[in-house]
Amino acid sequence: MTLDDGSAPVFANPGSRDTRTPLRGVYIGADATNPTLILRIRSFLRAEVDLTAFTFRRYKFNTAFQPEWENIPLGTTVDRNYLYRLPALARALWKMLRHAPRLRAADFIYARNLDLVVLGILTRTFTRSRAKIVYEVEDVQEVFFKKTVTGALFRWLERWVLNRIDLLVVLSPGFFHGYFEPAQRYAGPCFVLENKLQLGDLSDAPTPKGDVWKGVSDRWVIGWFGTLRCPKSLRILEDIATALGPKVEIHTRGFPTETGLDAFLRIVERHPNWRYDGEYTIPDDLEEMYGRVHFSWCLDFLDEHGNSPLLLACRMYQGGFYGAVPLVVAGSEMDRWLAAAGAGHAFGAPHAQSIIDFLQTVTPEDYRAERTRIMQRRRDLFLEDGRETVALLQTIREL
Repeated sequence: MTLDDGSAPVFANPGSRDTRTPLRGVYIGADATNPTLILRIRSFLRAEVDLTAFTFRRYKFNTAFQPEWENIPLGTTVDRNYLYRLPALARALWKMLRHAPRLRAADFIYARNLDLVVLGILTRTFTRSRAKIVYEVEDVQEVFFKKTVTGALFRWLERWVLNRIDLLVVLSPGFFHGYFEPAQRYAGPCFVLENKLQLGDLSDAPTPKGDVWKGVSDRWVIGWFGTLRCPKSLRILEDIATALGPKVEIHTRGFPTETGLDAFLRIVERHPNWRYDGEYTIPDDLEEMYGRVHFSWCLDFLDEHGNSPLLLACRMYQGGFYGAVPLVVAGSEMDRWLAAAGAGHAFGAPHAQSIIDFLQTVTPEDYRAERTRIMQRRRDLFLEDGRETVALLQTIREL
């Protein structure tokens, strides 16, 4: 959906396939191994964008991945350390300027994260490109909410950026209503591109891998998958695992970015009803993962008073598509989204006790009925079949 001004958003009509000359794009990414970045680039390629990517790498997970698209590496960088990134960004600017003809030929420059959109603006200026600048916001980082000198500096820099971009893309309407509208007074063009599941060439036909949960009747299985970045979720899951014992199983896959793998495994090993099965591939492993759990853990408290209540997590879409019932924080953007969809369950504080009470009272019959309802609507609710990407590209074309 688009936000043409500071008023309420309106839904964009995806329309039919665009038969005009394909757009030429430049994509600037923070981590070539990041699953959401990979899916975004692949969605552009499927929409026949003539795309060149300039990407950094962050050695956290999926480290063996090699881009199958035209990719120009910009070096390595790290999470949440803007000062450390400055020398890397200076080197990246020089590398990009060596590809000035490609930048001048581009219809748009698409960048995630504040530092990368600054890079895009500078390269457009120095190469005298006429490309539209598109700024995608995957998360509003904690520093932007801080009432400190550092926070004020980052907000000032972002306002400088917002005055120079052509389109803001947010992955949740909460980012616009909860941050860009009140904090930045942004009233320019905005497009909401939800991070729904993209299957690519993978079939969406259900297989027996998605029905393993049916054979687990002696306990409830909660799956926490993805970037395991929330220490508070870890503590709450520990409380649930301790309180319910064999009546619950915690199943985790992905990479624990905040604690590190060794510390995370020490916690897992303390609980006989907790298992960790390592990393996974999107979308290939999703049906097997979510097909063996009853509930998908979508609670997030990493930036509890900033980004967390505003986001729409990837795991909500991924788990929902394969039938796992989402568990979310009451009052969050995910709560509002799921309430409108008639799916999932939201919990207020104290979260551990609220979830324990729920798991002790929910019946297998009620659960089966809810999972059936989710599966019946899963394509409409959770799948990005290309229409949203086409709508985004049409919006860029019409700027």
